[in-house]
Amino acid sequence: MSDAHPPVSLPPILRAARNVYAAAIRLMLAEAGCEDMPRNGIYVLGSVANAGAPLSQIIAELDISKQAAGKLVDTLVLRGYLTREEDAEDRRRVALALTPRGVAIAAAAAAVVRGIEEKLLEIVGPEHLAHTRETLFALIHHGATGVAAPAPEAAAPPRRFQNQRLPGAGFRNCAMPGATFDDVAMPDAVFTNVRLAGAKFSNVNLSNVTIENANITGLTIFGHDVQALIKAAGAA
Repeated sequence: MSDAHPPVSLPPILRAARNVYAAAIRLMLAEAGCEDMPRNGIYVLGSVANAGAPLSQIIAELDISKQAAGKLVDTLVLRGYLTREEDAEDRRRVALALTPRGVAIAAAAAAVVRGIEEKLLEIVGPEHLAHTRETLFALIHHGATGVAAPAPEAAAPPRRFQNQRLPGAGFRNCAMPGATFDDVAMPDAVFTNVRLAGAKFSNVNLSNVTIENANITGLTIFGHDVQALIKAAGAA
């Protein structure tokens, strides 16, 4: 009888693998007295440390709105991990740099990652590790270029969001017809290439929300038809 595990889909494996890194980094932060590190903060510090990545690149890689990225950088600056200045060559760009505290934590996080991968190298060997990287890069490439999904056998019920906090949430390239948002705080959220036909927003914090290239036929916000409001505003 074979001891091989039955096939498992990749998403739960990838999530569990990510959690291994996240748990190790959280432990490092706690030991260093840096429990004030915001979510995605380590990624930003690593990006700046490795390549001096501009803010626009970090926004694209994290797939968050400009407002959410700005707040994240503000937090890292206030907590002493980053400095932020206008780019001397292009004032439209923001130049980010690590403070001594940021340098130390970025180096410690890099050491944690190296330690995990060195242990993994001992377990599976260089060939398997290299093959894993090639597989993940292939997944990323195909995800970026788009893979056709099979048509669903039956229409899914409308999505319902209630009593939730979704600051900076990103809804992209998806269908949400008839969705309802009730008592939801979602400042700085972004809807891009989303079908919102018939969706309803009530008692919702929509400050700085961005809606781009969306189907808003029948979309109502606080009981008002959005298309009618837009037409009325254009005629005024």
